[in-house]
Amino acid sequence: MSTVLITGARAPIALDLARSFEAAGHQAHLADSIRPWSARLARHARGRLHHFAAPRFVFTQFAADLVRLVDELDPKWIIPTCEEVFYVAEAGAQHGFGQRVLAPSPARLRTLHSKFEFAVFARASGVAAPETTRVSSRDDLKPWRGRAEEIVLKPEFSRFASHTRVRPTLEEFDAVAPTPQAPWVVQNFAPGDEICIWSTSIAGEVVAFAAYKPLWRLGQSASFYFETDNDPALLAMTRAIAKATGASGQLSFDVIRGADGSITPIECNPRGISGIHLFDGDPRLARALLGEATLQTPSAEARHLAPAMLLFGGPSALARGRIAAFNRDLARSKDVLSVPGEPWLGLGALLDASRFTLIGLSRGRSASGQSTDDIEWNGEPIR
Repeated sequence: MSTVLITGARAPIALDLARSFEAAGHQAHLADSIRPWSARLARHARGRLHHFAAPRFVFTQFAADLVRLVDELDPKWIIPTCEEVFYVAEAGAQHGFGQRVLAPSPARLRTLHSKFEFAVFARASGVAAPETTRVSSRDDLKPWRGRAEEIVLKPEFSRFASHTRVRPTLEEFDAVAPTPQAPWVVQNFAPGDEICIWSTSIAGEVVAFAAYKPLWRLGQSASFYFETDNDPALLAMTRAIAKATGASGQLSFDVIRGADGSITPIECNPRGISGIHLFDGDPRLARALLGEATLQTPSAEARHLAPAMLLFGGPSALARGRIAAFNRDLARSKDVLSVPGEPWLGLGALLDASRFTLIGLSRGRSASGQSTDDIEWNGEPIR
């Protein structure tokens, strides 16, 4: 039996991973810098939920806490699920347990997280990423003002499509103010349908893969409905980039599939995303992450997060005249929080969402922004 430490316990996918490892006969411990209700109320986390300092704000203490957990648990893998991945990898590099972290090196993580550096890396890997330029001042932006309808603007380091301007109006364009400390990127707009990909590779070989259409979502932010997409071109693109990294770790992508079937990756998130839900805690996933199985893909057709689907999807469907589509999609899917033997997961998720919403409102942030406040990384030195 192996032990794994899954960080980012606030994320519902962390509990999916824990169930997968338990089903495979291994023991999963979870950790976070907050005490999330979803994990506190989960049977799979009972007695195995740990706390560490907020990595973004007190990295030295966070690293010390993580060293203590590594010494105590002796995990085969430390599996980050959220943006704490950057801090976990840095702590591992500094304190000698980097080989246990299921993530690329800190330098490679930076390349993948940067909207500019990733585009360069993808093209060097033979993948057709869109032309992307880093801009550090308003003067750098000027040449694109007359082409605003052909581009996408976004911070070089960002998440949840925060601040992204797709084919911006001139008013939106002029409001962007990049600086050397907070650069943005200008990316050629790629028309087509957005697809999300989650994968894990071991030494550059993809061992787990899930692609999905984000059918229901809050604006441009994270989706709460996931429909599996089995296009082989998505796996081929993922394999090319994973092979180029040569690393072990999670690679998630937002890609655009053009009308001609072409696949264009527009950004990479080197961490977990909702595609993990499509595995339903299957032990096959744990075995793949432990290097004990060949490529694993989900059998689920569609999954959803019921609280978000009802709170946001329902009103959106009413406003857009899509109630029939909403009811059809809800009926053919399964709630990822409705797990046998886990009656309180939905309540825990609601409590966590309420916490992030209320604290965010008090601080002038969105709920999604508040949810990563203590773990996000925007390219600054980690010390």
